[in-house]
Amino acid sequence: MIDPLDTLQIDVQSYDLKRVASVFADNAGERWWTKAWFNGRDKGEPAIEINRRMAISFIHNQISKDDWLTRFFPKQMSVYHNAIDQTRRQLLGI
Repeated sequence: MIDPLDTLQIDVQSYDLKRVASVFADNAGERWWTKAWFNGRDKGEPAIEINRRMAISFIHNQISKDDWLTRFFPKQMSVYHNAIDQTRRQLLGI
């Protein structure tokens, strides 16, 4: 029997979970923080203080969003990766 879905291409990115990362400074520009929002939630994760050099690296795209989130929000990114893996398995029937 031939599988009719054998050649089906699945765009897994369309099932991706939204994640947003930002960096911001105090009014004097001396203290910097990063904050994240996952899955479109209005309430973000608690802000984490970071150093200025890291903030600038992120602003200039020298660090990818996923690498940034994995470094500062590892538990949330673990949940994210597990959800994406589970979705892939369900879509592919594994």
